[in-house]
Parts: sequence; C-alpha cells; structure tokens
Amino acid sequence: MDESSRQVSSLTGKRWFEVDNAANLYAAARRRKWCRTFRIGAVLKEDVDPALLQQALTDITPRFPSFQGQLQDGMFWSYFQHTDATPELKEEHDYPYRPIRLTGTDQPNFRVLYFGRRVSIEMYHSLADGGATTIFLSALLTRYYELKGETIPHDDHALRMEDEPTEEETCDAYRLHATPGAKAQNPEKRKPFYIEWDSCKDFAQVIQGTFRVDDIKAAAAKHSLTITEYVTALLIYCFIQTAPRGLNDEICVSVPMDLRRRFGTLNVRNFVYMADISFSPKGRKDVSFEEIAETINGELLEKGNPQALLAEISANVAAQQSKLLRPIPYLLKRAFLKNSYRKNQTLFTTFFSNWGIMDAPEAVLAHIERAEFILGDTPYQPFGCAALSVNGLMTLAFSNSNTDTSFQQAFFRFMTADGIPVFVESNLPGEVKA
Repeated sequence: MDESSRQVSSLTGKRWFEVDNAANLYAAARRRKWCRTFRIGAVLKEDVDPALLQQALTDITPRFPSFQGQLQDGMFWSYFQHTDATPELKEEHDYPYRPIRLTGTDQPNFRVLYFGRRVSIEMYHSLADGGATTIFLSALLTRYYELKGETIPHDDHALRMEDEPTEEETCDAYRLHATPGAKAQNPEKRKPFYIEWDSCKDFAQVIQGTFRVDDIKAAAAKHSLTITEYVTALLIYCFIQTAPRGLNDEICVSVPMDLRRRFGTLNVRNFVYMADISFSPKGRKDVSFEEIAETINGELLEKGNPQALLAEISANVAAQQSKLLRPIPYLLKRAFLKNSYRKNQTLFTTFFSNWGIMDAPEAVLAHIERAEFILGDTPYQPFGCAALSVNGLMTLAFSNSNTDTSFQQAFFRFMTADGIPVFVESNLPGEVKA
C-alpha cells in the first residue's frame, strides 16, 4: 500500500459519499419491507452496562465515518447521506436481523442492541460487510472496557477513537485495487438445487452450535480439508441426506472470501468476493461425505488466487464505471440491478460465510465468552449459515424463516459423530438436539 492511500480519510466531514462497488447490488435489491442485513455479536462473561455501552458507542462511531450513512437514491446512482446523529443503543425485544429503517430517521443504517450479556450489531449490507462490522465491534468493546476503568495497551488489535480514520479504511477498496483492462472468466453454467420452503411472516429461526476450534480443525484434517471446506462439504452432504428424493441438480454453496487478508488492506466497508463450490449427486442418495470432500478439496484455494480475484474485481468495477452506463437514470439502473440480484440468488443452494477469528486486545478478549455471526435471509434465499470464532470457540449459526429443523439436526449430529462435541441452542421453543 503506497503512502498516499494512508492519508486521512476523505470521508471525514463529508455530507455524502458513494456506495461502494459491491453495495450497489444490495442498494438496488432492497424492498419496502426488506433489506439485506446481518448480525455480528459477542456474548460477554458479565451483564452489559447499558449507560457505559451507549457512551462507548457515542465515542467510537465518529471513528468510522463510513458507518454514519443513510442510503439515498440520486439521479444516476444511489449514495450515502452522512448523519451526525449518535446511534441509539436499544435493549433487544424482537427477532434478529429485522429490516433496518433506511430513511425517514436520523439514525445511520445500522443498529446496536444489547440483552443480558449479549452485544449485537445489526448492519445493512450496503454500509459494510461482516469483516468491517467485526472490526467495529472490537473497537466498541475496547472503548467500553476503557470506560469501565481498564487500561488497554494501544496495538494493532483495535481501532481507537483518538486516531484519525484513514483513506485505506474508508475508500471503495474494489476501485482502489482494480486493474484497467483485466478480464474476468466467463461464469460457470449450472442448474443448482434451489430450496423452496414456506416462510413464516415476521419470524427468524436461529439455531447455533458452539464447539472448540481445535476439534473441528482436527476433524477437517482427517478429511484433508480446511475448516471452511469441511463445513461446505457437510452442507452439501446434508442437503443430499435430508432431501425427500435423489437430487439431479447440482448443490452449490456460495462462500464469501475476505479480500482484506488477500490484498493486505484494512478496509471497513465492503471487500469480499463470492466463490461458488458445487457438487452434483446425479440422483444418488448414497453419496458419502468422503466423496464430496475429495471432489471439493482445494477448490476454494484455487478460486481465492489473488490474480483471479483481481480480474473479477476489475471487471465488475469497469462495468459500473462504463461511460455508456453513466448517463442512464438510476430508476432504470436499479430495475436492472434488482433483476440481476434476483437471478443471482437462484444460482446457488445456500451460502456459508466464515469470518474466521474475531480480533481484539487481550484485555477485551478476556471478557468475551463467544462471538456470533448470523446472516439475514432474503426473499429468494430463505436459508443461510455463518460462523465466527473467538478464544478457541467457534459458533456456527443457521438462520431461516421457517420452523423445520431436520437439516440442522442432521448437520450437528454428523459433527458430533465425527468427534466434534457441539452445544446447540435456538430461539425456538423446546430443544434442538445434536
């Protein structure tokens, strides 16, 4: 990263800023009663002090100027209007990842909730991705424990309120890294198995399993897989096992890749790429987990090659910046992007997002029992899976909008049988057993 990219952020003090390359799709896809949201949270070892957490939120939010946005529609593109309002901390009383009110309020397009020992950030995806939200949560908790009287050494494990936001953090990272003239590969042609479940109105089912990272790492190694590959293979396997009949269509799992790690940048907006991992059972019900593992082994590594990713990023940026596209009114662009989003959501069976390990200062980590990542569903994808780890524990969450639990039970039972003891909890009445 050259020195010019580390200058003080150009967003500081701005009254509006552009939506980044990835966020345009989420901005266009929103509906009156739905927008793409997710939750990043931490369960602490003691009850939250709401007054101190509100003060920490007031103190730290200006450190993240790209979080202080409200989505607006312009003549040619959507954009974020800056708001100076202090985000309001609220006690949680409703189901998770409810739609966020984007306009008609002075609040930015995210919310911070608490309940007992839990602190949760629910984010509109156009504003930031899971990686950026995890960075914000770490900064928020660092400030919270400072206000509680703890001395927390300044290091690289959390952004501090005293530091100026940098251009590297708040710029559109896709545009920053795009290479003119790069060409993306033609998309794979496939007909994936697509879930069509009955959804419950105003309901979000969350089933979470918590287990030791070392246990899943050892189980994955037995099959020569990484942790993300292991979960991806198990998702595919469980779709085959729980389907009422043999599946002829491919099962495709879409896996977001965190580009910050691959390009060595600290960005607190959106900077991910979706890699699709597919397997075709060809109508068979007797497919073994080992067969799936052998088929997908190394595929994420191949698709995560920085050069290949750079070509995909560059092609997307070039399309958005096209001189032919620029003068078209946003009303027409949005209709096209909304249709593209709808079609894209039918090209995979489900998604699995693993944000790895939550980073924070040691003094803050000492107060955290576990971390949580929950994906909101979409009108086209009623089922999602996400994971986040901290202090040697991984919590993997299934989220969807119906009450069927057969898939999740099959998933966690396989893990248990494979040597991974799992503690399962749910917001459903009764127990969901692994």
